[in-house]
Amino acid sequence: MSVFTRITRPQLDQFFSAYTLGEVISFEGITDGIDNTNYGVVTSQGSFILTLFESLSADNLPHFLTLLSHLGKNDLPCPRPQVDRQGNPLRELNGKPAAVFKRLSGTATVSPSVLHCQEIGLQLASLHRCTQGYVFPIKSGNDLDWCKSVLNKIGMHLSATDRELIDDELAFQTKNSQANLPSGFIHADLFRDNVLFTNDRLSGLLDFYSACTDTLLLDVAIAANDWCCDNGMVNAGKFAALLSAYESLRPLEPLEKQHWLAMLRAAALRFWLSRLEHQYYPRPGEIIQQKDPLVFRNILLQHRQQTYLSLNLRSTA
Repeated sequence: MSVFTRITRPQLDQFFSAYTLGEVISFEGITDGIDNTNYGVVTSQGSFILTLFESLSADNLPHFLTLLSHLGKNDLPCPRPQVDRQGNPLRELNGKPAAVFKRLSGTATVSPSVLHCQEIGLQLASLHRCTQGYVFPIKSGNDLDWCKSVLNKIGMHLSATDRELIDDELAFQTKNSQANLPSGFIHADLFRDNVLFTNDRLSGLLDFYSACTDTLLLDVAIAANDWCCDNGMVNAGKFAALLSAYESLRPLEPLEKQHWLAMLRAAALRFWLSRLEHQYYPRPGEIIQQKDPLVFRNILLQHRQQTYLSLNLRSTA
C-alpha cells in the first residue's frame, strides 16, 4: 500500500522487540495500493510485511485478523498475522494500529494471461466456498448510497458529459436491484496488485481490508474487470475463462447469470468513482500512488455499449 505514515529505524527496532521474529536487518516502504501503509521488513529470521492501518478502526481490525487465520486454516494462500510474545496479533506503532505478517513468495503480474484469469476464477470460488456460512460482521460501505454521496462530493469537478453518464448509470443500477442475489463474504478488491504468482501458479492473495459481506457476484465482477481487460480494453476470452473456472467450483444461479452484465457495470462505476474521489481529494502521505480513473470509465462504457459478455455467459450455462 502507499506510505502514509513514516516510521524510523529506532521505532521499528522497538516494535519488533515485542516479537520473536529476529532482529531487523532492513526495511522499505511499499508503494502499491492506496489504503494502508505497508513496509517490507527483513529480519534475521525471514521476510515480513508490517502493516499500519490508516482507516480501519481498532474495533474492526480483530475481525479481519481472525478472518485471515480462518482462511489460512483452510489452505488459502493468505498472509497470516504473527503474534507478539504475549500472543497478540495487533499492536500500535506511531499512533496507528499495526500488525506483522509473514511475507508470501511470488510477484504480481502486470499482463495477465488466460491461465492467470483461470487461476483467479478458481481461487475466488475457493474463497467463497470456504467462507460459506462464515459470519463476517463488516457490511459493505460502497453501495448505491455511497456512490451518490461520492458523486455529490466530486460533482463540481466533473464535466457535464461525465456527470450525465454517472447519473444515467446510477438510474440503471437503481432499477437492477441486487437484493435477491446470493451474498456472503467477499474480498472486494482482488486486483492484480493484490495477487502473487510463482511460475504462473497463484501463491498469494493479499489485502483483505476492503473485505465485507456483500453480493458474491460483485466480487467476481470486480476481479474480472481488472484481470480480463488488456490496456483498458475488454477481452471477452479472458472474461469467459475466469467465469468458467469460477463456475467449475461454484456454479452461478440463474438469477446471477441474468445480472452479470449489470454487475460488471456496477463494479466499474464503483471504482471509477473511488478513483475520482482519490484524485480530487487525495489523502496526505509520504508516498501516494494515484490510479487512473479513466480506466474504469472506459470499461464502464464498453459494458454499457456491448452485449457480447452476456452472450458468452449464456454459452457456459
